[in-house]
Amino acid sequence: MAQNRQIGFLGSSGSYSHQAASILRPDSTAVGYSSFEKLVAATEQGEVQEAVLPLENSTSGRIPDIHRLVVSMDLFIVEELLLDIHHCLISAQPTDTDDIETLLSHQQGFIQSEKFLAEKLPNASHQQVSDTATAVKEAVETGDRATAAIGSEFAAKYYGGLVLNRNISDRDDNITRFALISRDVQVDEKNNMTSMILQVDHTPGSLVRALSVFGTYGVNITKLETYMISDKTVLPTFYLDLGSGSHDENLVLALKDLQSCITYSKFLGSYEADKRRSGKNGFLKP
Repeated sequence: MAQNRQIGFLGSSGSYSHQAASILRPDSTAVGYSSFEKLVAATEQGEVQEAVLPLENSTSGRIPDIHRLVVSMDLFIVEELLLDIHHCLISAQPTDTDDIETLLSHQQGFIQSEKFLAEKLPNASHQQVSDTATAVKEAVETGDRATAAIGSEFAAKYYGGLVLNRNISDRDDNITRFALISRDVQVDEKNNMTSMILQVDHTPGSLVRALSVFGTYGVNITKLETYMISDKTVLPTFYLDLGSGSHDENLVLALKDLQSCITYSKFLGSYEADKRRSGKNGFLKP
């Protein structure tokens, strides 16, 4: 019998990353890691065969820690998942919001539920923890009706918590984009997106010349983000999502011509776009 494959995720069991891992690889054993750095290292070293990384959220934007790690990781994106983030207010037992004094959550949970918290829990103190699953776990373990957490129904079921309020996020379309990463590149004709990093000279027009190459070959750019200058990005550096798979002849020709316009490039992977992509939810179609 083949050994069961393992998939890594960030944080405690019951996290949104754990939920994403269970959706993407339901037959793999999910393994949690305490930091993005440890998660990436475990995947690079073969401790787990794959891992899920949250790249960005439709409400709060890109995940800074992951954005920085992508520059240097020796891994490839092989799949993506747009996961609905339906935050819930969860406690160990029935309680009224007026009686809640302490609220536990990851920073993103607080950010993404600001309107509900301002209206229903204006006086509750906020205690930040490593992830929403840990928040739910700790709130349930207290057994205290004055303590609640922001987390998923997935976490509430996992830890035996009681959902007091569902869908407390500011936006109905609160979505996190997850990437499945692996040491192996995926080559498949159904792939219609490619992610990459490029650097250009710090001279007028350098970026325009580089980006125009994609337009020349009819390759659509669905996302363009700037990196802050650092020891790893000493020249203007950009993250790109392109609406073509690596097998696409137009993309192959564009990348060939691109080399004369840039100082460095890094291929991050080619994969099939999540079919839920839409301009309405902030994730453009290829």
